[in-house]
Amino acid sequence: MTPTTLLMLSTLAASPAPAEETMPPRHQLSLYARSGATVYLSPARTHGGVGGGFGLRDTVDGRWLLQVDASGLTGLGSALAVRVGAGVQRQGWWAPAALVSLTGLFGDRMDFLTPEHPAPVAGPSVGLGLTLAPARFTLGRAQVSVFELGVGVGTDRPGLGLLYGLTLLEVGVVL
Repeated sequence: MTPTTLLMLSTLAASPAPAEETMPPRHQLSLYARSGATVYLSPARTHGGVGGGFGLRDTVDGRWLLQVDASGLTGLGSALAVRVGAGVQRQGWWAPAALVSLTGLFGDRMDFLTPEHPAPVAGPSVGLGLTLAPARFTLGRAQVSVFELGVGVGTDRPGLGLLYGLTLLEVGVVL
């Protein structure tokens, strides 16, 4: 081997490897706080209010979301909203998301007695719906989302109820 070949081989051996793309962790847990409103409306009852709460989110492979949260609400008495959801987000600093959520409202409510509902509907108000979060951002280990909109449907037999959700601000931190 010539000295030039040896010099080239030693230079290539000593040079750093090309930068590899960093893969997101398999599971990334986040704790978040949220504020907004949730209302369930049907011919038999009205349930919900405005308030805030806390939740836990697992981001799988940087894209798939699994979350659970609870919020204390006021306005129509005192109510508790519990939400379980799963969805998908865009990867990157701008991370809009869409989630399918099951929401249950417990506590005070307004009941309406009608010929279809001669007695108050028993149990919590439950709705299955879609939440869209177009203004979600990832800033280092923090996540910020403003103005999330949700709509869903629940059943108050006979008849349907509509579930509306509006999150004004959600701030999360990776654990």
